Amino acid sequence: MKFLLKVLGCLLIIFFALKFVIHLLDKGHIETYNSGNFNIVENYTAKDNNYKFNIKNDKFKLSFDVTYDYNKGSNIITKIHHKKINNYECILPIFKGNKILTDIMCKQNNTVYYGNNIDNEISDFIKEMEKYGYQLSNFKDKAKKTKLSVNTAVYKNNILENHYLALENYKGLVLYNTKEMAVPLFENDIYTKPISTFTDKYYIVADYNNEYSFKIFKVVNIINGNEKEIRSYDEISFDSYIMGIINNEIYLFDKDAKVQYKINIEKETVTKMEDIKYYDGKWHIMSLKDALNEKKFDNNKATVNNYEKAVKIGKYYYLYEKTGDNYNVYKAYNKQNNQRTFLFKTSDINSIIYLENYIYFKNGNTFYYWSNNGVKKVLENSELEFNNDLSLGVFIN
Repeated sequence: MKFLLKVLGCLLIIFFALKFVIHLLDKGHIETYNSGNFNIVENYTAKDNNYKFNIKNDKFKLSFDVTYDYNKGSNIITKIHHKKINNYECILPIFKGNKILTDIMCKQNNTVYYGNNIDNEISDFIKEMEKYGYQLSNFKDKAKKTKLSVNTAVYKNNILENHYLALENYKGLVLYNTKEMAVPLFENDIYTKPISTFTDKYYIVADYNNEYSFKIFKVVNIINGNEKEIRSYDEISFDSYIMGIINNEIYLFDKDAKVQYKINIEKETVTKMEDIKYYDGKWHIMSLKDALNEKKFDNNKATVNNYEKAVKIGKYYYLYEKTGDNYNVYKAYNKQNNQRTFLFKTSDINSIIYLENYIYFKNGNTFYYWSNNGVKKVLENSELEFNNDLSLGVFIN
């Protein structure tokens, strides 16, 4: 009897160990189930805890995704509230644990709008959803502005704990997280710094204390403000430009010397390239003419008709539609663009940072971020009205 109990105990241990290993190795799942009259296809990716949903009934379909740790659980939508109101058809999904993980989503033709963007037009549905725990205020920006200087203000409650922000100024850099930290790098005001960029947790800039050429790149860790220098064996002309960044290695072209360099911040090396190379998803040899005309790497370019610009970041397409002096920014799941989701407006499509589930962007003299919880302000700087060369960097730790 004791022997049988020991065998049973060992089998149970092996069973639970195997179950644990299978859970650990699980990379995701695709499940199909129903909620009311909606059919739901749930596509889960364990790597980033991302759930993509395709939901439909006889006359309506909509795709969306959320990121949440349900311990790799499936069938996480428990109910879908649905209503046609004005020119929209709206849903609010309820998730396991009676959670609301996304704003109300309303479809008009092939465009999806979040409730916080059209709240005046769907006020009746918003009021109806309040009895299920929905609060419009959770998706609106409520943070108060804190003035830091004549030029700068910060929205402290919107700066997330593990998000580290760095904004260029004329003397160097200012870091923002739990507190503000100035990092002076130059003796005099430098109004434009074309040889500068952010990559990963670093800011790198040419030594603009020199006049015509330089040998030193200044590097700042934007988490803690620590500085270091990377030295080139060659003098590099200020008539140079950054071509692009691949795997956190920075490619720079010196137009005077007609030489391409690769800078590795971690190894603290500056390597002269034998050929001029270009990257657009794969490497090519680049012509000297293109390099002298300041052609930059095009890592994420996508071709989608009828848009000012389109890029592919991870599994999403981001589409930029010009409207007057601004741009509407949409997210789509495929190039066919059979459903696009409106995210935000921006005045500058060249100052957008894509990070995990957040998108940082500039509109006028203010930097914001977009997430599933809506659009939130983080920084204002009046100098941005006059100088578009002041860049923002963000690192999520």
